Amino acid sequence: MKYDIINIGKKDLPCYFGFNALRKYCRKTGMSLNELSTLGNNMSLDDIVELIFAGTQEGHRRAGVDFNMTSDDIADLLDGDAIGMQKAMELFAEHMGMTFGQETETEKKQKPKQKK
Repeated sequence: MKYDIINIGKKDLPCYFGFNALRKYCRKTGMSLNELSTLGNNMSLDDIVELIFAGTQEGHRRAGVDFNMTSDDIADLLDGDAIGMQKAMELFAEHMGMTFGQETETEKKQKPKQKK
């Protein structure tokens, strides 16, 4: 199964923000399906940590690797690693595009340009 590796706090973690990760995130935060479209706008720190937790938990499941972290562990890894948080949110945006059938930035770059 597909997943990506993301480095947060100098630790490489399998990560995937698909429907299963979103399902778990919604269950934990009480967010509805309609509210998912606003993810990324005015997110609290708790929201960011829980979203990254759900993505890394799903990434581990897809990779067939045991996952024994907590949300607190994710927050600890994010301490002092704003770039790791930014990369996680960029990966979230990319995976959401794939989840909802939008073209990812990588796919756009790989597409041959049409001649005029």
